[in-house]
Amino acid sequence: MSNTVIDLKNVRHSYNLGTPIAREVLSSVNIQISRGESVGIIGVPGSGKTTLAMLMAGLEKPTSGSLKTPGLGVGKVGLVFQFPEHQIFGKTVFDDITYPLREVLDLPSEEIETIYNDACKKVDLNADLVREIKPLEMSGGERRRVAIAGILVMNPEVLIFDEPTAGLDQDGQDIILDEIGRLSTEGKTIIIISHDMGNLLYNTKRFILIEEGMVADDGPVREVLQKLSEREDKLSMLPFITELMVKLNEKGLNVRRDIFDPEEAFSEIMKALKV
Repeated sequence: MSNTVIDLKNVRHSYNLGTPIAREVLSSVNIQISRGESVGIIGVPGSGKTTLAMLMAGLEKPTSGSLKTPGLGVGKVGLVFQFPEHQIFGKTVFDDITYPLREVLDLPSEEIETIYNDACKKVDLNADLVREIKPLEMSGGERRRVAIAGILVMNPEVLIFDEPTAGLDQDGQDIILDEIGRLSTEGKTIIIISHDMGNLLYNTKRFILIEEGMVADDGPVREVLQKLSEREDKLSMLPFITELMVKLNEKGLNVRRDIFDPEEAFSEIMKALKV
């Protein structure tokens, strides 16, 4: 039995077909993602990353090509939007998080309470304290956690996060990234869409680079970083530490160009300086 949970073959996607403003945003995309993988999909804004996320989540259909989610049932691929207010519509936190349990699955109230409490716990929300709060009156980070909890109640096997740290301060970013890391350790398949590689480095092991709607690179994080470090037009995409190592290397210091961890960078620099 295949371990693949998302399989795209020659996928193309266009908007406004048949009109003067028709635009192809994805072209000949081939991606296979295995169960339990943690994958970062990177690229500049407008490269097609969000459209790819929508396709993977089943919210859009390819214009052509094949997209399959082998062995995954309804609700087993969850997408957390970049702007959580786009998927939050309940009057209270409880109403929003439990909506699919009540309106789709029609579960008994006791089971709903159990699932609600468990989902809140997983995203570090106090279930009792936030229960009657209006989600849109919460902070951006809290709304994002409500959105994640609303996905978790369906027990998805694949979780897709579109720009999960956008608009958050550093504390809010750290909280969200820690929560994604915990979900990964539970065996969930994690896909993170972002233009900021720095937010992906510790939660993903594989990078897929999207350029102008096509897969430009796909491989282990360090391998992709190394290739990007050799492209002048992509240096601005690199994490700060990696960009620093590239500049030191170009100045003649014999250091690796695929390093992103500060402690590893310090050790590498000391080694090159023979200190």
